[in-house]
Amino acid sequence: MSPPLSPPPAPAATRTALGFLQVSTVRGAAQPFVCEPGGAPADPHLVLGLLSSGTATLLRGETAERFRSGDLFVRDAAEPFALHPSESFELHLVWIPRRALALTDSQARALGHRAPFAGGAVAPLLVPLLRELVGAVSGYSPRTALHLAGSVAELVTLLAVEGVDSGPRDCGQDRQDLVGQIRSHVDARLWDRELTPATVAAAQHISIRYLHKLFESHGSTIGRWIQHRRLEEARRELGRPGTNETTVAAVARRWGFASATHFSRSFRAAYGVPPSDWRDDRTRLPGAPRNADG
Repeated sequence: MSPPLSPPPAPAATRTALGFLQVSTVRGAAQPFVCEPGGAPADPHLVLGLLSSGTATLLRGETAERFRSGDLFVRDAAEPFALHPSESFELHLVWIPRRALALTDSQARALGHRAPFAGGAVAPLLVPLLRELVGAVSGYSPRTALHLAGSVAELVTLLAVEGVDSGPRDCGQDRQDLVGQIRSHVDARLWDRELTPATVAAAQHISIRYLHKLFESHGSTIGRWIQHRRLEEARRELGRPGTNETTVAAVARRWGFASATHFSRSFRAAYGVPPSDWRDDRTRLPGAPRNADG
């Protein structure tokens, strides 16, 4: 008499760093896979999932959604989710620091509750990029890994806003327009160290209290938005070709940071690397010496 068949092993994955992202691939048979929050990084993250092969049901709280090969989903990494595949499957998971995304708290929460993405303008760009990068994650140079991490973060930000504002105008549209004006005002004055909630409110002829209320309704604060935009622009400048001669202190001053120390600490918290490493890895030509910051 032959021994009883043992069940297939539970799906497992090892996590690999890709710039400021963490990437893993899960492969398994037609049995449930649960991603617990205990496996998430300590800082706030979103987890981006791509079902590379197979079909499954994605369980998120009380919601069950069909999930097919090529579909994307996004979850808050602090919340568990379960995948119930109907056949052998392959699932790619990418952990993205919340601070690396140009999203308010409410936008990030909404993104984590949307149905799996299959169409639109952004998903068809993001899917092949994810498939390519997870297939060769260990072979990328630090410079290329950081570039790819930034590209993924920017596409996820676009995924969050795609189609959200395309509906009819409602009674809150005037407030939305005002928030847009405030953000444009901030973008035009990121260099100004005197850019504060008080000066922003005065320029828009509103009270500071109302300014804070506007951004609270978007799940953020005006101060956090100003710092996020300054970090974004500084990151772009440090990554441009030909900027390896530019000091981190000069970039910090140009984008309104009070000190290079504060800038470096904020940059590392957002992107996982010091700004000097980001600049050098992205802009230094092969064989060129590493410059000291001043």
